[in-house]
Amino acid sequence: MIPNRRRPDQTESDDMICRPASLAETVVQTLIRALETGRLQGQLPGERKLGVMLQVSRMTLRPALQELERLGWIRTVPGQFREILKPVKPRINPVSPRRIVHLSPIPVREMEPFFVLSLDFLREMLARRSILLETETRPECYGPNFRRALNRLCAENHPDLWLLGRSTRTMQAWFLRQHHKHIVLGSAFDAKAHSAVDLDHMATARHAATTFGQKGHKRVAVFVRDSHLAGDQKSVEGFLAGAAGQAGGPLHADAFAHDGTPAGTFRAVDRLVKLQPRPTGIFSAGGLQTVAIMTRLFELGIRVPQEMSIISRDDDSALDFVTPTPARYSRPSEKFARGVFRQIERQLKVGEAPARTCLIYPEFLPKSTLASPPAG
Repeated sequence: MIPNRRRPDQTESDDMICRPASLAETVVQTLIRALETGRLQGQLPGERKLGVMLQVSRMTLRPALQELERLGWIRTVPGQFREILKPVKPRINPVSPRRIVHLSPIPVREMEPFFVLSLDFLREMLARRSILLETETRPECYGPNFRRALNRLCAENHPDLWLLGRSTRTMQAWFLRQHHKHIVLGSAFDAKAHSAVDLDHMATARHAATTFGQKGHKRVAVFVRDSHLAGDQKSVEGFLAGAAGQAGGPLHADAFAHDGTPAGTFRAVDRLVKLQPRPTGIFSAGGLQTVAIMTRLFELGIRVPQEMSIISRDDDSALDFVTPTPARYSRPSEKFARGVFRQIERQLKVGEAPARTCLIYPEFLPKSTLASPPAG
């Protein structure tokens, strides 16, 4: 049972003050909504599956389940399962909270720390508004048969809003055609049609190119995974544009795409070192990719930063364990979450909110891998 006790310093008039619902209370309301609509029937899924579906811990889930049992929505069969019963006049307000579903091709545990922290901050902000955030891991929605997978997903789920993580161009276009209210987490391919929240990859890459130019570099390279993500494409575009617009004359820039594996990154580094004249700087569009680049340069006997300067577009906790410590852009998880939260509030308040993109600029950390190029 979820306690509702009065504090010793609380007066009777304080009972009239509106307070945000706790996360456990929001879970109770969300499960009641699922029971009322028939989304959950027969018996509840196990605690582990429910926790993954609702993205809450068992510590949060268990008191919510106890409250549902107290209200007569479910019955625990010892050692077996929780049976769903007919409603027995619940004594809490049955008004259901709003629900948001985050769509992703990978589970939360496999996401980069920046995004995991952003989701945690966002979930806490939404809980204060009695809005629950769920994550649906559906890799099939990102494959060749995405239309069938998305149709099935939307038939099973009817959230107030979708958050599209790592979405492809075709996925974004599909959600637009189907008129499903959504926000793109990342870069929208058509910024005029979709609301989105993303780091300003274009401006970040321009800044990196300008930084290399100010250090005196004449030939540099940008490393990026050969991906479908608009943010990676914008990083290459921004870096090449920044290199071409140097005040002291154009900075020659080469783009190196790879398959995202360590071996693929190593092969891209091998191609780079064969260029004549060899580039003296690398802009890496990925945190762990930066580790792979530095590892291969070390194996080839190329010193960082004496012979090769490196700037990483993405921050990663692993970079603090690398020597020398890579120059990089620090991405503020809480600031990103606040940007998503503001977009969500705007979308839920306005029926047909016009598309708007919220761009967040990270902080540059010079660190130890940035230097002037070697003489000659």
